[in-house]
Amino acid sequence: MGVEATPSRRSQSFVEAVRAQIDRPWFLTILAATALCAAYLLGALFNWGHTAERSLYSNLGLLPVGLAATLLAWCAARSQLDRRSRTAWRLLSASFGCFFAGDLLFFVYQNVLGKSPFPSLADVGYLAYYPLMFAGLVCLPSPGRNRGRRGLLSVDLAVLLLAGGALVVYVYLIPTLGSPRDDFLAYSLSAGYPIGDLLLLAGLATLLVRRGARHIHVSLVVLGSGLLLGLGADVVYGYQTIHGALQAGGLSDAGYMLSWILFAWASYVEFAQANREHPEDDVPE
Repeated sequence: MGVEATPSRRSQSFVEAVRAQIDRPWFLTILAATALCAAYLLGALFNWGHTAERSLYSNLGLLPVGLAATLLAWCAARSQLDRRSRTAWRLLSASFGCFFAGDLLFFVYQNVLGKSPFPSLADVGYLAYYPLMFAGLVCLPSPGRNRGRRGLLSVDLAVLLLAGGALVVYVYLIPTLGSPRDDFLAYSLSAGYPIGDLLLLAGLATLLVRRGARHIHVSLVVLGSGLLLGLGADVVYGYQTIHGALQAGGLSDAGYMLSWILFAWASYVEFAQANREHPEDDVPE
C-alpha cells in the first residue's frame, strides 16, 4: 500500500508545479494579456467612464494584447520543424502585426491627434490583415483524408459558409455599397472590409475541409474561434457604423478584444506544443 502524501508534500508539489509553469517561456506574457482582457471586458460590461474616456481606454487597451498575439505567433512559427507550418504561422503573425499596426494608427489618429481615423493609414493595416490571414490558413499543412468523407464535409461546410456569407452580405456589404459617399476612397475602403470577411470565411472553411474536425489541433480550434469572433465584431461594427449607433468600448470592441486574446492563446498553445515535441529548440522569451 502506497504512503499517502502529507499536506506539506502536497503543498510543496503544488508550489513546484506553479514554478514550472512560471518558468515556461511566454507564460507570464499570456497570463498578463488574459488579465488585461478580463479587465477590458469588465469595463465594457459596466460601461466605463464618459465617451472620451471610453474611446481612450478601448483603443489603448487593445494594443498590448494585439502585440502579444503578434509576438507569440512569430515564436510559434520559429518553433515549427516543417517549412510549411513555419510559413503558415509567419503569415498569421504578419496578419496579426498588420491589424495591430491598424489599431496603433487608429489610436494615434483618434486619441492623440484628434482626427478622424477613417479613411487613414490605419485602414491599410486593417485591410492587409485579411489576405495575410487567408494565406496563413491555406498554408497550414493537412493530413491525407478520404476523398468521400472530404466531399461530405465540403457540402456541410458549404452550407455554413453560404449562411455566414449571406449574413455578412445582407447586414454589412449591401448597406455599405448602398450608402451615399462622395469620397471614392472611403467608399472603396468601406466595401473592402465585408469582402475581406467573406475571404476569411472561405479560408476557414478550406482549413476545415482539408484537415477535418478530428485533425484540428487545439491551437487551430482556438484560432478559428478567434477568427469567428473577429468576423462577428466586424459585422457589428459595420452595422453600427451604417446606422450611426457605434459606441467606443461597446459590443464590437469587446468582440475584437476577445478575438485578440484567442489569437494570443492559439499562438501560445502552438508554441508550447511544438516545444514539448522538440524542447531542444526552445525559443527564449
